[in-house]
Amino acid sequence: MNTRVNSRLAGKKFSVTILGCRVNHYEAEAIASALEARGAVLVREGEGTPPDIAVIVTCSVTASADAKTRKTIRRTRRLHPDAAIAACGCWAQTASSGDISSSGADIVIGNRLKGHMADELENWYASRAVAERRIDVAKSRDWDPLSLDRTRILTRAFIKVQDGCDRRCAYCAVPFLRGGAVSRDSREVLEEIGRVAANGAKEVILTGVQLGGYQSGEVSLARLVSEISHLGGLRRLRLGSLEPFAVTGELLRACRDSEIFCPHLHLPIQSGDDETLRAMRRGYGASDFERVAELARACLGDRAHISTDLIVGFPGETDKMFENSLRTVERLRFGKVHVFPYSPRAGTDAARLESLPAGTVKGRAARALELADRLAAEYASLFVAKDCGVLAENVNGGVAAGWNEHYLRVYFRTPGVGKCVKGNEFTLKPKISVGGILLGEGVKPEEIAVYRDEGASG
Repeated sequence: MNTRVNSRLAGKKFSVTILGCRVNHYEAEAIASALEARGAVLVREGEGTPPDIAVIVTCSVTASADAKTRKTIRRTRRLHPDAAIAACGCWAQTASSGDISSSGADIVIGNRLKGHMADELENWYASRAVAERRIDVAKSRDWDPLSLDRTRILTRAFIKVQDGCDRRCAYCAVPFLRGGAVSRDSREVLEEIGRVAANGAKEVILTGVQLGGYQSGEVSLARLVSEISHLGGLRRLRLGSLEPFAVTGELLRACRDSEIFCPHLHLPIQSGDDETLRAMRRGYGASDFERVAELARACLGDRAHISTDLIVGFPGETDKMFENSLRTVERLRFGKVHVFPYSPRAGTDAARLESLPAGTVKGRAARALELADRLAAEYASLFVAKDCGVLAENVNGGVAAGWNEHYLRVYFRTPGVGKCVKGNEFTLKPKISVGGILLGEGVKPEEIAVYRDEGASG
């Protein structure tokens, strides 16, 4: 990419804060790429160099995500009163004028328009006028013109291949925030992965809002996995979240036959109770999900990691329905369970239903988390004293951290670990597991209690 001559962004220091999903991770990297192409310089929050531009890629999947987004923008304004603050993404798509004004954002860019971030910042530096740029994503089938040449913020390369969703789960606001399903041209995907691999990325994660629905002409997700696997230059390939009904035999065989696919699938079950699943309009029952999990393990191996999302306290969920859900989750032997207490989202059908008492939802979340912790510990214990490869992402206080092939967090020491090991690969035998985390020789649990690094959120 060539730096634009006479760009108002040339020499400006910028930071990027990422909230929310893996799709946001890709979009943040692509925005950073576009700003560097205009001559701007990436700096990291907390490293002592105040940014002239603060980009915040926002989330709005839950009420707490909205609150976190507003808090992040206000905090950024307090820390950097003279910076241009640009908020983009899902919160920016639907935020009211009052929310925008009180947050302190200078530029607000909705979904399907993040590719225009650099232009909007150029305009802001010319006029200093607060700008809002949003479209009705429900009427758009356009692909946001974002691209990436290399990773700048993260070690692993998130590659967005799909956006939007055509399903209408009763609780979910994503179709209103992201618009209808659209897939990226497969040739662009392959070219972009080729670029990031040539520039040093060893691992690629394919992301999308409804990833399993990817279809570019005759190229399905299964075929895309196969074509990426034959590109060369990559060591690892992962898939982002997949709806269970998208997991076909064709896709699993493509993953099995790939020499670089990592045996981990994130399949959100949301509930393990049939009645709750019908109320959620998920389109499958607990037994359907179990068949998918069995098929995945039969194809990818019994130790393949299947992680999931679980919503507790959905309107109408009785004690019996909740117990059914827990039993299903335990029976399925998930390695990681992300527990979400239900919260209503405006505009969804579920928001019109009577919510359960807050204390009930909180209590169920606590019980679900206890089960999640036990399942994570049981799964991680399978890898103690077994060879595993780890892609290092960061070093903190002499301890390196990364993910193994099965998507378990590993903390370890290596010879010369004080040097920069980011992006290097290591093979080791974890000594112990603590919860769902693996620790290498000489790493104590207290050393990771306050560890902060790029991969902590997955």
